[in-house]
Amino acid sequence: MERVAFGHEIAMKVTVIPGRRLASEHVEAWAALQAADPALSSPFLSPEFTLAVAAARDDVYVGVLEDGGAPVGFFPHQRDRLAIGRPVGGCLNNLQGVIVDRRVHWDAQQVVRECGLIAWAFSRLLASQTPFERFHVARDASMFIDLSHGYALYAAEKSRVIGLDRLARKARKFERDAGELRFELQAADAGVLETLMRWKAERHALSGYADVYAVPWARHVIQQMHATQGARFGGVLSALYAGDEVAAVHMGLRARDLWHSWFIAYASRFARYSPGLLLYVKMAEHAASAGLSRIELGGGDYGYKRALMNQSIAVAEGAVDRLPGIGAVRKWGHAGADAIRQSPLLRPPARTLLRACRRVKHAVLHAHFDYERRQHPRL
Repeated sequence: MERVAFGHEIAMKVTVIPGRRLASEHVEAWAALQAADPALSSPFLSPEFTLAVAAARDDVYVGVLEDGGAPVGFFPHQRDRLAIGRPVGGCLNNLQGVIVDRRVHWDAQQVVRECGLIAWAFSRLLASQTPFERFHVARDASMFIDLSHGYALYAAEKSRVIGLDRLARKARKFERDAGELRFELQAADAGVLETLMRWKAERHALSGYADVYAVPWARHVIQQMHATQGARFGGVLSALYAGDEVAAVHMGLRARDLWHSWFIAYASRFARYSPGLLLYVKMAEHAASAGLSRIELGGGDYGYKRALMNQSIAVAEGAVDRLPGIGAVRKWGHAGADAIRQSPLLRPPARTLLRACRRVKHAVLHAHFDYERRQHPRL
């Protein structure tokens, strides 16, 4: 493929490497690209995340974009036997994109083709990566808590929206009923992580969703993230205790000064005290002590995210399809779904059908996860 960079025309080569075989020089070049561009700062775009998933799965690859033998970009992806690509880590991956020098001009379809893929589907892609723009079928906001000016200013600006006074009253009642509240920014005890995954599994079982935390490779990745504590990347497991009992737990990933919220859950018997929201506020209050100035909450139209956020970036869903017509079908399908959601006549029966489809989808996912367990018995 061709690109225009630094004022002249040059050829670029894309070499595909299994994720497990990334050389140290690739990792350092990748990390340098991240450090040079704040838009790429997400831990999900870090080489450490790709390496952790590659250690648990053998279908992780990286397209290395090279100029004169030197890497200028990296495209991490998973692929199946039909050469259909997906984000590394699947549903564990909360932000996707190509990690590339911002001065490089590149074409998304050419990168996908030269990686040997028929298609690459994305769910939370950096919408600022314009080479993917024509492949978007939907956009969302990934919300942030920006603490760059300090927690005190953030709290003053958001106090009424979050209801900090009301939350403080809940916290005092919580302490009277259950014991002194204690916050732990970084919980080293792996048992706390197990508690979080058990709570999430229980919630999924009640709602009918497949239990990703029972899949061996996914558990392995989460546990590896908790154990990783590097200078530029690591897991952050935070907990709120009521007396000696764990009330709420949050697992996040950090990359330099960015803290990305990953999973959060709480003991259901404490729900009336809003332990999840209490934990988020404590995280924001103590982020600076860990050198973190932003907490990314991710997408989804959740009330607590809207209350906590004060910044956002755009993310996109879609796919780079090389087969003629498939991309148009995706866009038509999404447009039709939007029209149904906005129709007072069609929406009620559509919701009934959607619930039935979800039940089928979840049954298929359960079967898939059972297959994953058999494929990776040692993890």
